[in-house]
Amino acid sequence: MYYFYEYPDDHVKDAIPVRNGFNMIELEYTEKNFFMNSNNDIPEVVSSVTFNPYKHHLGFLKMKITLWQKKEWPETAQEIRSIGNNLIDLYYGQLTVGEIYNEVNKFAESNCLTSPGRLADWLNPFKYKKLRLPDGSMWVIKQGKNSTRFLHIHPAKYSPHTIRIKAPTLKTVIALQVLIGDMKKADLTALNRIRKEKLNLSPIKTLQAGKGIARLIANFNSL
Repeated sequence: MYYFYEYPDDHVKDAIPVRNGFNMIELEYTEKNFFMNSNNDIPEVVSSVTFNPYKHHLGFLKMKITLWQKKEWPETAQEIRSIGNNLIDLYYGQLTVGEIYNEVNKFAESNCLTSPGRLADWLNPFKYKKLRLPDGSMWVIKQGKNSTRFLHIHPAKYSPHTIRIKAPTLKTVIALQVLIGDMKKADLTALNRIRKEKLNLSPIKTLQAGKGIARLIANFNSL
């Protein structure tokens, strides 16, 4: 399998910053399933990769929604806090979280990115570089804050198989899916009630087809 990485352009400021105050979700993968661990857990599989699928993987979120529908809302609200409030790039392609994790891990091993120092040397003089995965999607590799899981990844801006959205939009659609389920019942009144009562967000004036929340609902339904 071939891997390609590209040097970023001069717009380093366009890289999505890592938000302070939230633990990233660490992932490890087996043939049957993948498991999420906090930064303090000791993984069964040694890896340097940090990835937050709550912010960046639509398939993962759809799987979580089926679980959240069986739980009380406060527990779900706590879990989706790591989505934050910024613009995010959400991957909706066919690669699973485990497959992305394994591809990046193999790339890191083949390029001897085995320590924070080696990753810093490889990145120098840039703050990030981009990796092309087998489906053509582009992923940012940057220095993470954790000394063990030091290789931080997320989808690149405007990558194939991604949609660029506001975090509150993603939270709104998640809440609609969890609390209503049948999106045909998600009229503007119900949507704004959930935004106000469950997410502490301001109401929206219209729900336009092909834009914002409506566009993301279509992405959820098409996967």
